Amino acid sequence: MKKVFQNAYCFDDVKISNKPIYVKDGIIVEEFEIDDQTELIDCNNLALLPSFVDMHVHFRDPGFTYKEDLESGSKAALKGGFTSVLLMGNTKPTVSSVEIYEDIMKRAKDLDLIDINQVYTITKDFDGKTLDHLDNLPKSVKFISDDGHGVDDDLTMYKAMLKAKELGVNMTLHEEVRGVSPIDYEIAEDAMTLRDCYYAYKLDCPVHFSHVSTRGSIKAIEYFKNLGAKITCEVTPHHLYLADKKREEVKVNPPIRSEIDRLTLIEMIKKGVVDCISTDHAPHSKEDKEKGSPGFLGLETSFSTVYEVLVKSGEISLNHLIKLMSTNPAKILGLNKGKLKIGYEADFTLIDLDEEYTYREDEILSKSKNSLMIGKTLAGRVKRVYKKGVLKYEDN
Repeated sequence: MKKVFQNAYCFDDVKISNKPIYVKDGIIVEEFEIDDQTELIDCNNLALLPSFVDMHVHFRDPGFTYKEDLESGSKAALKGGFTSVLLMGNTKPTVSSVEIYEDIMKRAKDLDLIDINQVYTITKDFDGKTLDHLDNLPKSVKFISDDGHGVDDDLTMYKAMLKAKELGVNMTLHEEVRGVSPIDYEIAEDAMTLRDCYYAYKLDCPVHFSHVSTRGSIKAIEYFKNLGAKITCEVTPHHLYLADKKREEVKVNPPIRSEIDRLTLIEMIKKGVVDCISTDHAPHSKEDKEKGSPGFLGLETSFSTVYEVLVKSGEISLNHLIKLMSTNPAKILGLNKGKLKIGYEADFTLIDLDEEYTYREDEILSKSKNSLMIGKTLAGRVKRVYKKGVLKYEDN
């Protein structure tokens, strides 16, 4: 299979080019001689970017498939320009067993829509203390997480980091001291972030911090990164887009923070402290949302949201945004994608950067409709998405 992607403005994390991209068997290659077996793909002067990678997604499968499943979630990801995601393990049952993990991975592979990576729980069934299930950890697992909860017990987290280091897996951490969060969610996030930054530093254990939202937490991460800790972190589009919202207005964990927190996150993006932007895509039914379930959809509107907040506003370049949404998360996940470079997988997202569109509920591909962006006018519409050179999504 030989393909040439031509007539595009090609952006990655460092460069801009209008040269054609040559693809053979799903991999970007050096220029070759075009023959009758070569497919020429006209990109119609669109922006061609490395497809996006999301480090933090909920597809609710198994157990809550009335909200989302692997297929609907994958289609929502493609609509947003993503070809790779990391799924959290707070399903029913939780991803604490080889059987559940392998079932998810097999069904995801059979769908052949996007690349799905699945976390394994840190503690068995989120009990906050049991680590024995990690002794049978499948070799393909890259991350462990108790997302939805923090690991409250200090000794358990200490042992979990030692175990992760022994097994050669990373951790992606939801930081929240459970007993404190109903009283002060800011302190709840900051206190656990400080503990786990210190543990990561002293134990030399790789740690990724999920949905960082406070000034205190991101400053702690900066401090320990500067000491040499193997720390990476993500922020979400909604914590960059919104500020000063009451919990009853926008129910999400971590909550929407102050304008000072929001501006600090942007400052830390510009300084390079923030490694990636992840959606925390959290589909819920209308009934569950009315009962107070936290979170909302993010995959389909992520690029347009942060493109407005960060690029159109002049805070960072589009190249820097690609680093946050493609290059860095791909590197953290150990994927051979995220750059328009020879030898990398040909995962491309074509975007009309100038097209404005109104995000409508009847166009949502997720099973759920709990998006903050419904009715809003956004810029930068995803037109086509290719995975290893194969068209997987086309607008309309």
